[in-house]
Amino acid sequence: METRTVWSVYFPSDLAVVGYNPENADLDRPRGEIIRERFSVVAEDALGHRRLLGSGFESEAAAEAAYLEAPPVALWEAIRPCYGSEAYAADAPYWEAQMDAWERDLEGVAR
Repeated sequence: METRTVWSVYFPSDLAVVGYNPENADLDRPRGEIIRERFSVVAEDALGHRRLLGSGFESEAAAEAAYLEAPPVALWEAIRPCYGSEAYAADAPYWEAQMDAWERDLEGVAR
């Protein structure tokens, strides 16, 4: 018997630096960062596992279009589970180790 996972797909947005223009520099953005809203394509199952198809889409419609032409969710990049979910509790040691590794990689990098 084949087991199927039901995935809920959504298109979260975030603000991202997409460029720099020194003429736009001010106290809040001393380097003149150009900030725009960008969208991602994320799938989540009932246990809270999440997978990422991609990010940086300029509109929700572009993210939806990418999803319609996407490969199966099983091939998407695994990302951190939903906070508080069963998957989060089960995968916590892995993600904590991953976060520690990322922090070590960033040591000494100017922010």
